[in-house]
Amino acid sequence: MRRALLSPPACRDLSALRAAVAGRAVLVTGASSGVGEATALRLGAAGATVLLLARREERLREVAARVGAAGGRAVVIPADLSDPASVDGAAREVLKAAPVLAGVVSNAGRSVRRRALDGAPRADLERLLAVNVTGPARLLLALRPALVAGSVVVNVSSVSARHVGAPRWGAYQGSKAAFDLWVQAAVAEWPGVRGASVYLPLVRTPMIAPTRAYRFLPALSAPEAAEVVTLPFVRSVVRVAPWWLPGVEVAGIVCPGVLARGLAWAERFEACLERRR
Repeated sequence: MRRALLSPPACRDLSALRAAVAGRAVLVTGASSGVGEATALRLGAAGATVLLLARREERLREVAARVGAAGGRAVVIPADLSDPASVDGAAREVLKAAPVLAGVVSNAGRSVRRRALDGAPRADLERLLAVNVTGPARLLLALRPALVAGSVVVNVSSVSARHVGAPRWGAYQGSKAAFDLWVQAAVAEWPGVRGASVYLPLVRTPMIAPTRAYRFLPALSAPEAAEVVTLPFVRSVVRVAPWWLPGVEVAGIVCPGVLARGLAWAERFEACLERRR
């Protein structure tokens, strides 16, 4: 059952990845943990020079040490994607370390599961737009000189960016969908540069830990997700997704009301359980 539900196409052949990235530079954002960390380790094992970008410098140095121990090379670039000055400084460091990039894995992101009204005082939407949309977009625009013919921009997105809006997930879904469309449009303007959207199903990382229901659902491990994320480097694809996602997308077009009512029922059921605690 788990394999049937969690089966995006993936690059499990490390030698194929090595042929694509060995001796070349790849930037991975959100590289301090989860999918970003696992992707950086996989690219390093394949011989790439991995540029590690995230907020937590200490964690980045730990990841860099693991890349080095496996025979790879890593460059640590601390940055906060919600801070424009930090993004600009990081872009300068990336261009200094790697004037030409084989690819950018835009993985950094933030997730919040909270009702829209409850999230307004906490500025959930503003914070997620900064980290999930405007920060990554600003970084890619600044790195445009290093993206040449043959470079690949991989947007690590979520299946939730492709289905109808779900209660408590508005800020996350909205921001992920917004960046997905933006990066597709932007890369289409850059001759020779290829964009690829990777719509991951649930992945067992620290990001999903606060959501109690996810503890009981099937999920990819971070290394399994990294195999999915690295597929665009070895295959000329523009989209990577589980086999069932097109059906969900069609259902959202053909019968959006049915899906919306189902999600609303689930929200009422969860709210009822919360009141009983």
